[in-house]
Amino acid sequence: MKDAKPSYNINRLNSLVLKWGARARAEEPNTSDLLALFIHSTLLADASTEMADNAMQKIRSQNVDFNEFRVSLVDEMVAVIGVKYPDAFQRMRGLRMTMFDLFRRHHKVSLDQLIAKPTKDVKIYMENLEGMPPFVSTRFLLLGFGYPSVPVDWTTIDFLMHEEVLNEPIEPAQLMKEWSKKFKSERARAIHFALVAGTDAFHAGGKASKARKARESTPKLSGAAAASAEAAKKGKASIRSR
Repeated sequence: MKDAKPSYNINRLNSLVLKWGARARAEEPNTSDLLALFIHSTLLADASTEMADNAMQKIRSQNVDFNEFRVSLVDEMVAVIGVKYPDAFQRMRGLRMTMFDLFRRHHKVSLDQLIAKPTKDVKIYMENLEGMPPFVSTRFLLLGFGYPSVPVDWTTIDFLMHEEVLNEPIEPAQLMKEWSKKFKSERARAIHFALVAGTDAFHAGGKASKARKARESTPKLSGAAAASAEAAKKGKASIRSR
């Protein structure tokens, strides 16, 4: 059975993009260096731009290059970006795995080998790197290669729920898949930068943290339990309609 298409309010989304687009960054400062773009995107997932920028500056200032950062232990990497960084250990563990995978493949930590390659080949390559999160690969593809998809993490989902663009929470990957069919590259960029500006304010106001705690405290159903709950929900709706 195919997954149902995500239900979202396009008018609310357009209003959100219009509102936050004027306050958004016009460009990503790391697009001239694909490895830096990847690392910054890793830092930005479920974090604010300020957090990611500060962490990026610390990484650059405390290491000769990104390869030196790669050979650090995970705990040492966490100490660089700060132990209070959201999901610091898991984030640095995944980043280290990806950087080691790059080194195994090319005997250096670089993504320059992707320059001038067809976008579909870049997409396959990035998605198959060890430890690569979907938000990071999607953002890398959008900003580095113009691939038409909007990066979505859980903070974006929480923000879209808060702004009533979404009526119910869905997996970020599901929304990214839907939006990759909906928006062309330039529109996807505009939406991304606007959503980043909006989620930055969401972080600053403490709403992102509250939404995350509420989401993580909600029990998740799966398999037969989820099907049973959905059937019960439909049954109640049928009774009410009689």
